[in-house]
Amino acid sequence: MLISRILSALVMLIVFLSSMFLFSGRYFSFVIYIPSLLALYEWSKLLYFKSQEKKIFLAISLALIYFIDKYLNSEYSRLILLIASVFWLCIAPLFLIFKINLKNFFFSSLIGWVLVMPLIISLNYLIELSPWVVLLVLTTIWLADSGAYFFGKQFGKRKLAPSISPGKTWEGFVGALFVVSLFSIVMTYFGFVNSYMSILFFNLILILSVEGDLFESYIKRMAKVKDSGDLIPGHGGVLDRIDSLCSSLPLATLILMSPVFFGKII
Repeated sequence: MLISRILSALVMLIVFLSSMFLFSGRYFSFVIYIPSLLALYEWSKLLYFKSQEKKIFLAISLALIYFIDKYLNSEYSRLILLIASVFWLCIAPLFLIFKINLKNFFFSSLIGWVLVMPLIISLNYLIELSPWVVLLVLTTIWLADSGAYFFGKQFGKRKLAPSISPGKTWEGFVGALFVVSLFSIVMTYFGFVNSYMSILFFNLILILSVEGDLFESYIKRMAKVKDSGDLIPGHGGVLDRIDSLCSSLPLATLILMSPVFFGKII
């Protein structure tokens, strides 16, 4: 299990980094679009869509991805990222607090698209800024996960959300804040980012990434499954790997797109 997990992670990392830094980023879109479609397929399974509903959902999902790739302009991109940010800041917490059940096909489909489509837009924009920006943002999330795991294992006693994800603790969350803050300070000190405002920026990414993880855990608990799928050996499903990105990247990208912050953080 551990070997397959390490090998899968290594393969994913090589493919992802190669798509960003080799061939002038020409194949980066495929590395985004294919996993996104697979994540939406897993979403349709988690929500127990009927066979016909699944086909309709995936057909529309494919059409939306094609539209995003070919026709979406910056104005509508900002609007979609704003909608996604409002969802994660205001609506997703209500699901977690009140345990809202997703039963309606249209509503469930809409939530699935709000999860995945803004992530595609975010990554497309960030790669245009620089592959290093993508790597920096993703490294923040990976460090947050590692910090939360280490501090949670060593010191974890108080559960963060026992009814949704019993493994997460407040000590792990505080540890993740510490690791991300230290990373931000180091990056600023050595000039990889432009301002100590990055401490707030990267910790915002961290907080939203935790929410995304909790939201997917809530959906899986509702579906009574451990993983969103079994496509990635040792890791579960694609949605399990991108849930933190779905919640954190829309607002992070919206901030970086803003004239107020553009060039001042990263």
